Amino acid sequence: MNSTAQERFWTRRASSLARRVNLGWWLDRFNGLFVVSLVVFAVVVLVVRSYRGAFLSLPLLAASLGVLVLVLALTAWLLSRRRFIGIEEGLVRLDDRLHLHNRLSAAYHRVGPWPANVSEFSAAAFRWHFGRALLPVILTLALVTVAWFVPVKRAPGGELAAPVEPGAWEQMEDWLATLEEDNLIEESAVEELKSRIEELRDQPEDEWFSHSSLEATDTLSETLGRQLRDMASEMAALDRNIAVLKDFPLEMSEASREQKLKEFSDALDALEGSGLAMNMEMMKQLKSLDPSSLGQETLSGLSAEQLKALQSQLQKGSCALGSLEGLPGLGSMQLGMGIGKGKGMTPGMGGVDRGRGDAPIFFGDTEDDLGTNRIEKVKNEDFSRATIGEVLGLGETERELDESAIGPQAGGGVSSTGQGGDAVSRETLRPDEEAVLKRYFK
Repeated sequence: MNSTAQERFWTRRASSLARRVNLGWWLDRFNGLFVVSLVVFAVVVLVVRSYRGAFLSLPLLAASLGVLVLVLALTAWLLSRRRFIGIEEGLVRLDDRLHLHNRLSAAYHRVGPWPANVSEFSAAAFRWHFGRALLPVILTLALVTVAWFVPVKRAPGGELAAPVEPGAWEQMEDWLATLEEDNLIEESAVEELKSRIEELRDQPEDEWFSHSSLEATDTLSETLGRQLRDMASEMAALDRNIAVLKDFPLEMSEASREQKLKEFSDALDALEGSGLAMNMEMMKQLKSLDPSSLGQETLSGLSAEQLKALQSQLQKGSCALGSLEGLPGLGSMQLGMGIGKGKGMTPGMGGVDRGRGDAPIFFGDTEDDLGTNRIEKVKNEDFSRATIGEVLGLGETERELDESAIGPQAGGGVSSTGQGGDAVSRETLRPDEEAVLKRYFK
């Protein structure tokens, strides 16, 4: 074998030996980083499974583990590369292990010939301790596997929280549940409103609180709330007018009676034209009722029992709708059940439990004539209850003038010569100055 072939033989052996040495240094650094990192990784897997179990999946776990191993391998190479050896160091080790007395190093530097080939390299080779090299990796991978498969108890709130939908949807569904429970409107109208709410809910969750979605929700909520408020007001007006026309027909004036009949007709027309289709059975009974025959012995359209049941339905419905939370407020002209709807139009809203309906006091700009001209002033004879600053009384007195003559007098003169120290000087002293003088003078 020529020298070139021998050089290739020994350099290949030295290069192989150097790679094994370098792999050992890298593996030593990698095992340390791998054990620490995968213990932390296993703890993280347990925590995530406990609090966010739905978020973690097996593909995501494998991808994360793969990225972590690549990062650790690169980090171990960067940290151990300063200990790596080359071909020259490999030749030195072969010289030492094969007892060649530095012949390989000398030949590498062109000092002497390359020695003959050696078939046995067991003395120069490294022996791997696979238990120490691979056992840490196997154990930490087993720890991650256990962390993935071991049963864990989900902590409160461990699942991803469901997105919170706009509160107006739930509020409108409560309104519709009340309408269904009391059977106030047709089932088809309720289903139509429910479908409109479901259309809003069927949007992507990230669009529930978008400008367009909230605007549509507010419009639907305001429209439905206003319709419910108007429906409650009209049902209360119908119940009130039925009670007045039925129980107090003789006490009412003709104008007041006509006004009540007109209110009854207006409320019925408003209910019929409302966006909420009222229960057909109740609407049919209201239409069959002749309000002008109320208070007479013979009723047209309804019996006394049916009329009483209708009044009970109206009262129950108006109370149920009026007690709903979140409805729009009453208008400025609807201040209460005992006040009329217009300026000077109605003297009052009496009822069975409220007295007569033609009270003499009007709500509006019209002056109220109470039929009396007697005027009395308020008096408080008990002065012990008077407050500070309160006027107790007013009176008139004459001043007394001193008309005696007074002669001319000199201004700025001293009328006496003074006594003691006053004859010399008189000064106003401060308290601390007076205390000092009293210590020395009497």
